[in-house]
Amino acid sequence: MPTNPENARNRKDFSDSSNTNKPSIDSDQEAPGADSDPFEEEPRALTAEEIELQLARLGMTGSPASVEDEEPLAAPIGYVRKHGGLPATKKSLGQNWLIDAEATRLMARYLGVGEGDLILEVGPGGGALTEALLLTGADILAVEIDARMIEVLENRWPNEPRLTLVHANILDCDIHELTGGRPCAVVGNLPYNITSNLLFQLMETALEHHGFIQKILVLLQLEVAQRLASPPGSSEYSVLSVLMRVFGEPEQVMTVPRDKFNPPPKVDAGVIQMELSGEPLYTVPHWPTFKRLVKGTFHKRRKMLRNSLPGIPNLAPWEDVDFDWSRRPQTLSAEEYAWLARQLTPKRLRKDSE
Repeated sequence: MPTNPENARNRKDFSDSSNTNKPSIDSDQEAPGADSDPFEEEPRALTAEEIELQLARLGMTGSPASVEDEEPLAAPIGYVRKHGGLPATKKSLGQNWLIDAEATRLMARYLGVGEGDLILEVGPGGGALTEALLLTGADILAVEIDARMIEVLENRWPNEPRLTLVHANILDCDIHELTGGRPCAVVGNLPYNITSNLLFQLMETALEHHGFIQKILVLLQLEVAQRLASPPGSSEYSVLSVLMRVFGEPEQVMTVPRDKFNPPPKVDAGVIQMELSGEPLYTVPHWPTFKRLVKGTFHKRRKMLRNSLPGIPNLAPWEDVDFDWSRRPQTLSAEEYAWLARQLTPKRLRKDSE
């Protein structure tokens, strides 16, 4: 798929509305309540007062004399001002529009890309972050599941050759195929309900295509961001904390207050960035076994390894392996988990001769 088409309104449609809430056993993310999502609010349009408040935040105070005669404004809030509000957010998609211009500028700066680079943006929404990313000079491949927002973006940038829009569920996409194998940085304001599944997908893509994903910069629920950045030994250390460290060191670089979104979620957000190594930092002969080992032990994180390992299927015998089996999963580094996986992967599944 070309990422810099001559047709500036280039749009690809791979959507499947029947798969919006695709369940996965890979989720490591714990919701604060069994029936609640902290990023869910009732769908609604912006009120006049909220519009004026956002205009003031962006330094665009003052109302037009005639909305009907007004030309479209460049900033995301301009679309709100002209058309009476972005489409109402959808609970099922976990939508919360980022409305703070300073936050988007900082995210673009942290991404550290420029002319000739490719950005894969997940869930561009109304284009607040997209606008800041375009200023870097990089090419952007934006994947959006909501057809209404695709239309918004097409109207905002009808003649932008560096922006390609794809109407699809990112979880259903082969990311490497989507970009034509062109190395990229992945960025996005991630919906709460796809965070873990997407990060699992990115790690597996990085494992299969070394050097393809060069950097990840994502905005997500603050609690999850803190968990990803937590070191071994901390109570927040998690499955994804381990898996991501096979390729790099996740770091929380920003906190974004909840009032910088519309509608505001019930919790603040955090930005995680990670530079990915060209190849895995530690040898993992069989990724499914490695992941099963990490997930299986963290499922019983308060138990010693010798008590959690017997419940994990398809592992080689562990009793004769020289290791301190009295340790608990949150104390092991990614390097130690990779070493254990090499010892416990059955020979028939190994990709190397170790």
